[in-house]
Amino acid sequence: MVLEEEIPKFTAWIGPAFVTWLFTAALVAVLASALAWLVQSLAYGPLAAGDRVYRGVLTTLADLAGMSPRRIWALARLAIQESLRRNVLVVLGLFAVIVLFAGWFLDPTSVNPGKLYLGFILSATNLLVCLVVLVLSVFSLPADIKAKAIQTVTTKPVRTGEIVLGRMLGFGLVGTALLALMGTVGWAFVVRSVRHDHELVAADMLELKADDGSTSGYEGRTSLARGHRHRVEAGIDGVGRTDTVQGHRHTVRAVDGAGGRTWEVGPPEGLLEARKPLRGTLRFLDRQGKPSTKGISVGAEWSYRQYIEGGSLAAAIWTFDGVGEREFAAGLPLEMIVRVFRTYKGEIEKGIAGSVRVRNPATGLQSDPIYFTAKEFTIDSLLIPRQVGVTTTDGGTRQVDLFRDIVADGRVEVVLQCLEPAQYYGVAQADFYLRRGSGSFAFNYLKSCLGIWFSMLIVTALGVMFSTFLAGPVALLAALSVVLVGQFREFIQRLFESQVTGDSKLVPGGGPIESLYRIVTQTSITLELDPSPAVNAMKALDTVLLAPMRLGAALFPSLSALGTGDFLAGGFDIPFDLLGAHAVETFGYLVAFFLVGAVCLRSREVAA
Repeated sequence: MVLEEEIPKFTAWIGPAFVTWLFTAALVAVLASALAWLVQSLAYGPLAAGDRVYRGVLTTLADLAGMSPRRIWALARLAIQESLRRNVLVVLGLFAVIVLFAGWFLDPTSVNPGKLYLGFILSATNLLVCLVVLVLSVFSLPADIKAKAIQTVTTKPVRTGEIVLGRMLGFGLVGTALLALMGTVGWAFVVRSVRHDHELVAADMLELKADDGSTSGYEGRTSLARGHRHRVEAGIDGVGRTDTVQGHRHTVRAVDGAGGRTWEVGPPEGLLEARKPLRGTLRFLDRQGKPSTKGISVGAEWSYRQYIEGGSLAAAIWTFDGVGEREFAAGLPLEMIVRVFRTYKGEIEKGIAGSVRVRNPATGLQSDPIYFTAKEFTIDSLLIPRQVGVTTTDGGTRQVDLFRDIVADGRVEVVLQCLEPAQYYGVAQADFYLRRGSGSFAFNYLKSCLGIWFSMLIVTALGVMFSTFLAGPVALLAALSVVLVGQFREFIQRLFESQVTGDSKLVPGGGPIESLYRIVTQTSITLELDPSPAVNAMKALDTVLLAPMRLGAALFPSLSALGTGDFLAGGFDIPFDLLGAHAVETFGYLVAFFLVGAVCLRSREVAA
C-alpha cells in the first residue's frame, strides 16, 4: 500500500488543525463582510452600508442562537418525505443491477482479486450515494422557491438556519440509509466473490526423503480454482502451507482415517485481512556502504520508491521502535513489499534473490543473512525466529537471543540487500513493517464505509449551501466544480512546497509558467532547467502565482483524501487516528457550509 506521509497522532493533529480552521474561518468572514460592505456602499453609501452589514451580522447570530431542535427535525422529516416522493430508492435497484452483472466484467484471475472487488464495490457505492444526495440537495430548495412553497414555511415561526440545517440533516439521513444498504450488499458480494476451494488428493503429494531414507516432508500441487493453483509444502507432521498466488495462500493439513490419508485445504488467507502494522523509519546505504539520504533513481517519474543496487554494499535499513518481547513472543513477523528493476532480463521466472538481517542499533551486532526471493505485486512474509545465528570473529557461528542481544531498548534495525549484480530492489518506508496482529475485516470494512459517509455529508452540505442562492442547475455545476478542484488540493500543496523549497522531485515540471515553457519547448519534466536569469525569473513568478492558489485550494474539501479504500483493499487496519482526523475535518466543513447557507438564505428574504 502506498503511504507517502506518516499518519499523525490525533492528539498532535487536532490542536494545529483547530487553530488553522479558526484562522481560515475568521479570514473568510472578514473578506465576506468587506465584500458585502462594498456592494452595499454602491447602493446606500459607506456609512449606511456599514450599519446594514453590522445589523445583518447581529440578526444572523440571533437567528442561529434561537434555533429549535424540534423544528429542525420537522424540516428534516419533510426533506426525507420529499426524497421518497422523488423515488430515491430507485438507486438501490440500479446498485443491485450493477452487483448482479459485475461478475461479467471483473476478472477473478487477476493479480489480487480481493483488491479488485473491493475497489469496484467501494467506488460504485461512493459514486451512487454522493450523486443521489447531491442531486437531491441542489434541486430541493430552488424548486420550493420557484413554486413559492417556501413561503408556507417561512411565514411560520421557522428560522432560515433551521431550513438549511433541516435539509442537510434530512438528506444526510437519506444518504446514510442508502449507504447502509449498499454497504451491506457490497460486503456480502465481496466475501462471496473471493471465496473458493482447492482440492488436494494424496496422489498429488510426494514424499520427500532424507539421506537416511526416512520421510522428511511432503510437497505437491493443488487443483485448479479461479484460474490458479498453489504449490504445497508440508512437514512430516502433515501440516503446511501453500505458496502465495493472487495475494493469498492456504493452510494444508493431513487427516488420517480408515480409508487412508487425505489432505484438507483451508480457506484463503491474505485476501480479506486487517493487518495491524508496526512501521519504522527508513534510511539508505550507498554502494560503498556509506550513509545516504536516499536510494538510487532508476528514471521513474514517481519517486515514491528508492532503489538499492544489487551485488554491492547498498542497503535499505528500517529502524523499529516499541518492539517488545511480550508482543512478539514467537519472533518478529516481518512483512514486506519489494519491487524489482531489472537491467537485463535473465531468468524472468526465477526472481531476484535478496537477504534480510536484524541488527542491534546500539552495539551493531547483526544476525547472519536470511535469504529470500522477491515476490513482486504481493506482500511477502518472513518470520525472524527468537534464536538467530551470528558470525563470530573467528569465522564460526553462534546462536543469540533476539530480544536479549539484538533488540536494544525496544529498538531494532532490519537491513535489506539485493544480492544479484546489476539488479535493483525498490522500497519505500511503508513497504517493511512488523505485523502486530490482525483486526476484523468486517469492522475494517465498516470503517472504510465511514469515509464514504464523510464524503456524502460534505456533498450534501455543499449542495444545500449553493442551493440557497443559486438555481438548481447552476448549484449543481458549482458543487461539482468545488469537488473537482478539491481533488487537486494535495497536488497544489505539494507543487507549492516544491516551488518554495526548490526540490523538483516532489512535483516535477514546475508551476504554470514553467509547465507552459516545457510544453512549448518539448522539454521533459525530469530534466532540470539551466539556472539562467530568465529561468529564475520564471520560477519566481510561478511562486507568486502559486501562493494564492495554495491558499484557495486549502478551502476546498478533498473527497479522495477522506477515502480509506486503499487501506481496506491493501489488507491493512484503518487507524482510528486517521478516522478521527477525517471526522473532525468533515465536521469543520459542515459547520462552514451551514453558516454560509444560512446567511445567504436570509439575505434573499424568500418570504418577501
